[in-house]
Amino acid sequence: MKSLVELERWIHAIDETHIVLGYGSLMNSDSRRRHSDIPHQGVEVEVFGFERSWITRSQTEKQTYVGATAKSDSWLNAQLVPTHLDPALQKREQDYQFTPVAVEQLNFELGRAISERLTQWLHQRNIWICESLAVQPSEPDFPVNQSYIDTCLAGCLELGGVAAAQRFIDSTGRWDHHRYNDRLTPHYPRAAKVSQEAWAIIDTLLKESE
Repeated sequence: MKSLVELERWIHAIDETHIVLGYGSLMNSDSRRRHSDIPHQGVEVEVFGFERSWITRSQTEKQTYVGATAKSDSWLNAQLVPTHLDPALQKREQDYQFTPVAVEQLNFELGRAISERLTQWLHQRNIWICESLAVQPSEPDFPVNQSYIDTCLAGCLELGGVAAAQRFIDSTGRWDHHRYNDRLTPHYPRAAKVSQEAWAIIDTLLKESE
C-alpha cells in the first residue's frame, strides 16, 4: 500500500466486516483465492502479543502447520485479510480458534497518513487471529511439508519481498521440525502455485537461517 489513493480504493472494495490476521498460508493470495474464495489483496502488518511457531497438528491432513499462541513479549508479521467467517474458512482453520485482537496490537510501516487512515477504518471492523487449539510440535508421522512452507513464504515475497519472508523466518519458532520435501507433488491441500524463481529465493533464505 503505497498511497492514500490506493488505500481508499482497497477500502471501498471491501464489504466484509471481519479482518483475519493471516500469518501462514492465508498470506498467499493464490492459496486464499483458489481455496477459500478470498479475492482481496492483503496489507502487511505486525501483530504484537502472539508467538508463531510450528505447533499446529492436523489429524485429518497428517501434517503440522504454524500456529499462534498468546505471549506478551512476542510478535509476528502477518497480513490483513478481509473475509467472511463462513463455513469454508472455518473448515480451513478447524485446528484453530478465532481470537479477537485489538487495533492497538497492530503496527504498520506504511507512513503516518496511511497508517492513521487504516487504523481509523479498522476500529469499525472485527479483527481476529487464528490461535492454535493445542501445542503439538511436528513428528515423523506429522511432518511440516515443504509445499506449505513455500506457500507461506511465497505469500510474503509477493507482498513484501525478501524482507517480509525473512521476518516470517525470524519471528517463527521451532524450525528444528520434521520436514518432508513434497514440492513436486504437494501434500498440502491448499498449496499455492509457486515459481521456480521463488523456490530459489526460499531455499536461500532457509539455508542462511539454519
